[in-house]
Amino acid sequence: MQHAFFSLVRSGLWGTPADELLFQSVSDADWEILYRMANSQALLALTYDGISSLPAELRPPRALYLKWAARTVQIEQANERLNRSVSELNTLYSEAGLHPVLLKGQGIGTNYRTPLHRQCGDIDIYLGKKGQPIANRILLQQGAVVEGEASDKHASYALNGVHIENHRIILRLNNPFANRRVQKLIGEWYPQGAETDYAMPLPPATFNALYIFLHAFIHFLNSGIGLRQLCDWTCLLANRSKDIDKPAVLRQLQELGLLRAAQAFGYIAVNRLGLPSNHLPIPIEDAKIPGEKLLADIFATGNFGQHDARIKPRPKGYWAGKWYTFCRATRRCNELRQFAPGEAFWYPMTLIKGTVAIQINRIKGRIIKN
Repeated sequence: MQHAFFSLVRSGLWGTPADELLFQSVSDADWEILYRMANSQALLALTYDGISSLPAELRPPRALYLKWAARTVQIEQANERLNRSVSELNTLYSEAGLHPVLLKGQGIGTNYRTPLHRQCGDIDIYLGKKGQPIANRILLQQGAVVEGEASDKHASYALNGVHIENHRIILRLNNPFANRRVQKLIGEWYPQGAETDYAMPLPPATFNALYIFLHAFIHFLNSGIGLRQLCDWTCLLANRSKDIDKPAVLRQLQELGLLRAAQAFGYIAVNRLGLPSNHLPIPIEDAKIPGEKLLADIFATGNFGQHDARIKPRPKGYWAGKWYTFCRATRRCNELRQFAPGEAFWYPMTLIKGTVAIQINRIKGRIIKN
């Protein structure tokens, strides 16, 4: 089924017809499996595009086909809603003198052949350490509701049915030495170096080529990722190839101790998703073994680890849940340390620091309320 699945994905990514030979003997039950694969990898609309390239007699049974089509329409509508929100938020923040930069999500979707078919989630906006508190107040004034626990990286809100994260930090690597390098890279372009040809400014292409990978890899270590994250990186590398300083990205990955991990990602991008190898900023000649291990984990965990059948339910109770998450993430990180030993070594400390930061924010919140 994987060969048929990837044929649909590549068709959706590049607009090429899916391989009809792979679907000659696909049964109704097989199509159900393909649907579940697409759903767990957050690629329903993209694979629907692939299905649309097949002749009618090779497509899924009618009921499933209509279900797939309906989910695609829902994804389109969700993207349109988020696009409107991005434009509105840019106006609100800019008029307040802030310098918002859109991370991932709708911005990275512009690199897709059909942007509305990238399965969307929330809106992540970088505002810097000084700008984030102001943006938080603006959202509350607009009637936003606080969602979840604020971390030292971002605060989360819901406004008009849209989840928004205001970031004071774009991302943090576990290795403190590597993290300092990343923060320095951000300081070299923010805010004046952001690209301004979208509804909200975006990170420059070369930094984005590094960042999209880093964000995906951090989630991979923590709980898992879906193929959508690989598709994001693949589309960016393909669409912005001429604008990306590939030697700089390679050098940065080497300095961060993440070249081996990036090579595993690159192996999948080229050998499964169809990215031309000349768009990749790194060599992947010896990446088959880690690449196949990464791919196996992606199919086992699904999008952000949400479909991992191996995980036991999180226990009830705040601290019991925290301890469970800490143990699970630490164990997983240890199992995957071959991808980036430095990141794996420092990961438990990052979890502890994050929990401490959340508790400090909770205490501050209670003090303010009282």
